[in-house]
Amino acid sequence: MSERPAVIVFDVNETLLDLGALRPRFESTLGSEEPMGEWFARMLHGSLVANHTDRFRPFAQIGIEALLVVAKRRGVTLTRDQAAGVVQGMLELPAHPEVAGALDELARRGHRLVTLSNGSTAAVGAQLEFAGIADRFEATFSVDEVHRFKPAPEPYLHVASSLGIGIDRILLVASHDWDIIGARSVGAAGAFLARPGVVWGIPDEPPPLVAPDLSTLVAMLD
Repeated sequence: MSERPAVIVFDVNETLLDLGALRPRFESTLGSEEPMGEWFARMLHGSLVANHTDRFRPFAQIGIEALLVVAKRRGVTLTRDQAAGVVQGMLELPAHPEVAGALDELARRGHRLVTLSNGSTAAVGAQLEFAGIADRFEATFSVDEVHRFKPAPEPYLHVASSLGIGIDRILLVASHDWDIIGARSVGAAGAFLARPGVVWGIPDEPPPLVAPDLSTLVAMLD
């Protein structure tokens, strides 16, 4: 991005918060943490199908549906309540170790900070409070407000419109290539956090800003 962004928009799950905290729930329910990757991928797949079929529903509900499929594929009998208990763990994820300090440094430099998540408004609020970083953000945005999941254009455009800025003045920070592609498709810039195990896997070129964690990204800005 050629000029300082007016607002830095953060994805939440995996980007700011550590999904690894869900491993014990997968261990106790499915007997292994290994299905976590398939579950998260299926949850994202479900959100894309919801977009294309106009069947928007809470991301947590899609997460329950995805987990029931993963369990069935592995021959594990799982009730809906048990699946909901695992997905409930999304509300109790810690922030990655460097996140709070990096956000404070961005604020010190005068950056406006907001979040944009596929999670519901209530869920994202609970997540950020649990992680102890809710007070770092000017606003939290959810796809609830437009009934379209990222990477559809509507969530990104809604953030820009709500803040009264051009979409080209937004920098989206995410650990998901598809999220950055969605933001770029409507004119926003992107920064990719390549956290452990996370790789850029889309044929499009990654953005100029690629970092292993948020502290490193902050050092690359300004």
